[in-house]
Amino acid sequence: MCGKDTTNKNGAASRLLSSAVGVTLALAGLYAGPASAQGIVLDEVIVTAQKREQSLEDVPASVSAMSGETVRDVLGAGENLRALTNRVPSLNVESSNGRTQPRFYLRGLGNIDFDNNAAQPVGMVFDDIFLESNVLRSLPVFDIERIEVLKGPQGSLFGRNTNAGLVKIDSVKPTKETDAYVGLAYGDRDTVTVEGAGNLQASDSVSIRGSVKYQQRSNWIDNVENGSGEDFGEYDELAYRLQFLYDNGGNFTGLLKVHGFTTEGTQPQVFYANGLEVGSKGLRSGFDETQARHDGPAGMELDHFGVMLNLEWSTDSFTFTSITGVDELENFQFTDVDGGVSDGCCGELGQSLFPVATGDGLDDHTQITQEFRLSTETENVFFQAGLYMLNEDMLIRSYDFLADSTTWVDQQTDSFAVFGQVDLAASDRFSLVAGLRVTVDEKDLAVIPGPNSTAPADTIGVEDDFLSWDLAFTYDVTDNWSFYGRLANASRGPVTIGRFGFVSSAETETSDSIEFGFKSTLFEGRGRWNAAVYSFKNDDQQLSATGGGANVNRLLNAKSVTGNGFETDFELLITDNFLVMLNASYNKTEIDDPELADLACGSVPSCTVLDPLITAGGGPFGEDVVAIDGNPLPRAPEWMYNIILQWNLPVGDGDFYINTDWNYRDDSNLFLHESVEFVADSRWLGGLRVGYRSENGLDIALVGRNITDELTVDGGINFNNLTVFINEPSYWGVELRKHWQ
Repeated sequence: MCGKDTTNKNGAASRLLSSAVGVTLALAGLYAGPASAQGIVLDEVIVTAQKREQSLEDVPASVSAMSGETVRDVLGAGENLRALTNRVPSLNVESSNGRTQPRFYLRGLGNIDFDNNAAQPVGMVFDDIFLESNVLRSLPVFDIERIEVLKGPQGSLFGRNTNAGLVKIDSVKPTKETDAYVGLAYGDRDTVTVEGAGNLQASDSVSIRGSVKYQQRSNWIDNVENGSGEDFGEYDELAYRLQFLYDNGGNFTGLLKVHGFTTEGTQPQVFYANGLEVGSKGLRSGFDETQARHDGPAGMELDHFGVMLNLEWSTDSFTFTSITGVDELENFQFTDVDGGVSDGCCGELGQSLFPVATGDGLDDHTQITQEFRLSTETENVFFQAGLYMLNEDMLIRSYDFLADSTTWVDQQTDSFAVFGQVDLAASDRFSLVAGLRVTVDEKDLAVIPGPNSTAPADTIGVEDDFLSWDLAFTYDVTDNWSFYGRLANASRGPVTIGRFGFVSSAETETSDSIEFGFKSTLFEGRGRWNAAVYSFKNDDQQLSATGGGANVNRLLNAKSVTGNGFETDFELLITDNFLVMLNASYNKTEIDDPELADLACGSVPSCTVLDPLITAGGGPFGEDVVAIDGNPLPRAPEWMYNIILQWNLPVGDGDFYINTDWNYRDDSNLFLHESVEFVADSRWLGGLRVGYRSENGLDIALVGRNITDELTVDGGINFNNLTVFINEPSYWGVELRKHWQ
């Protein structure tokens, strides 16, 4: 794979997508008449992107939604939130911590920072609770009603840190109906999944739903440094959710949720020193993902507990909602960061220039959120306004195994916001939406040197207040075709980091975005086609410069960053038994700051930097300083495609089915500076599910992920010897599910 030319590959990808679209449209024309006569249509998509239930077609923004059934298929087989990349245009998900701490990128905007207190421009809301920390976002996803991905700034309703968009997850809520399921799965690498959920009617007014998921995988990567044996790759996870719903049919409802998650394992992410070769793109020749060479310790543990209380009072005139969330978490992850053995050599797989073995975690983390919201609706107007408060207290521990030293960082975050939005139906076909939010943010960070720490005691405080707004319209050209436009402004408050005492901060960034799109229903309800074009400009863009010559991050503000692109998704029931879904996105980002610089990789042999040199060896650890003006953002591929095919055949009292999904992602830089080596490879990843589903709720299936076993660079460490981590290798397994309804 070393130095492989992807030109033909990319061209083939484009030709494949074009051919697929052409064939689909041709088949649509062939089958639209007889099929529509049979009366089978696509289900209406209901979303809560504007904090109320609406048809997707009525929301003036680009939104992708997945039903609970789709989520089960996509996130089964031991998968986690990173698998959402396979379904959503413009969405990229990665993590340098394996199954935990996912980082979301929308329209090229994200944050590569791996620190526990790193702020992300893509927000995540789980059951109406905004999860500030990436560590809180580690929750396994199961027993889900829907997942929505909102693209573009979401500052007016969802607030701070949603400049790029939002991932919104809603679990299945208790009902008075009989609804329960049990699922079992087993596959490669001794991967075991057991999950289940069900409702219990405690009284006429109280319904209870319990959900649980257990996942396990055995070690499958041999650490050849300590002899034969499988030493990495293991995890053991347990997640639970217990919900109590009070609803007596009157004006008051209350929902109490208690949930928790624990995980432990041998390695959050396996790093491979010299997994690349100087002057070449892609994994080195002879790379073997089942072997690593580490001389440092590795492991992970995480414990998360949370409570959510949602209270709602309704009258004929208004609805008042109170949402309270408390989440507490402890975690610690330690790894041989250099990914190899420091033997003074370089150039061979598993060899690193100097040893680095560190651990990072949260000795204590508490997030408390409170939202009050008042809404009212008349024949032509829907209005909502509210107050939002967030308090976050985290004590971060960084441990250096080699120096036997500990450094703590204590960070306090307080945020307060007032927001409102009005939706006006000006006519039968034309509606307007306007939203406004005022936010006050304050962060205080203190570095606390511990035993043997050389970090100086330090403090830093930042605060700011800022305004976010949006204005949008929807025009129904016909009953089946609508056009929308949206202007939006959002801000991300000032941020701080201080890992190992390297303190830095970045000022508030602001984002201005314009978007136009259409949403349509085709072929008498058998097809759906949505598309959008957009452009954004971010001023004082917060960026993370990772590595260089040391295992630290630095915060920067870029003068501006621009982005332009489009998204389209198409869905068609070609026959009653054959569904085709195609989506694609193009996104072009560019850093605009002639004075902005980054530290090139600090390892020897060094990566082949493509950016203009500012100062040779001018960095704090002797790194070259290079200009990054004009570079694209990291982890921002220009092209992304998804192709999903679903076919079923009635057999007996059920259906035999075949589902397959294919995701293409273009090349993208791993860091702010560009180099030949540190590139997330272009790739096609495919999945397959073949099974039988009976009318009595029994589903048995053969499941495959990454069925072509394509291994690519997924991330890197740029302060030592061309160290990388990779995507998940091929997985095959069987799943059994029984649903009672």
